Amino acid sequence: MQNVPVRTILAVLALVFSCGAYAQDKSGGERRLSSGDRSFIMQATNGGMVEVTLSKFALQKSARPDVKDFAKTIVDDHDKAGMELSMVAAKLGAPPYKPAVDEHADMKRFGQLAGEKFDSAYIERMVRDHGGTVALFEKQASHGDAGELKAFATKTLPVLKMHLEMIKTSHKEK
Repeated sequence: MQNVPVRTILAVLALVFSCGAYAQDKSGGERRLSSGDRSFIMQATNGGMVEVTLSKFALQKSARPDVKDFAKTIVDDHDKAGMELSMVAAKLGAPPYKPAVDEHADMKRFGQLAGEKFDSAYIERMVRDHGGTVALFEKQASHGDAGELKAFATKTLPVLKMHLEMIKTSHKEK
């Protein structure tokens, strides 16, 4: 009689797993994502990785403490958001997307700059990029198809707007 509860638990687990496998099987384990949702994933991933890479340069090359503080915030926040986006995308069945940041045209140019020249170029780039990123996330939050991606965009948007305001302040002070 002591094995009855164990057998019952195993039977319930087998039933749960088989139902889950059946529900997932219809599309080969992947949910269909709209082209807009796929585009959002690729653009957000690429943009975030480029901003993190440039911000890591800023931590080494900037002459201004406020720029270094901003860069540290970008690295921390964008790494966290990138991991969350990867998990949401995987849950939705999107294939992993790994942009080739090292091949990005500006990486070489930013790698050769230092001090005030770096700061000026970095600040201008971050203002431009964050303006575009905020627009991308606003569009996804209001018009995306996958609820999980809309929720991610909505949750992340206030942080991106804060980044934009922070870097605009640094832009005015330069």
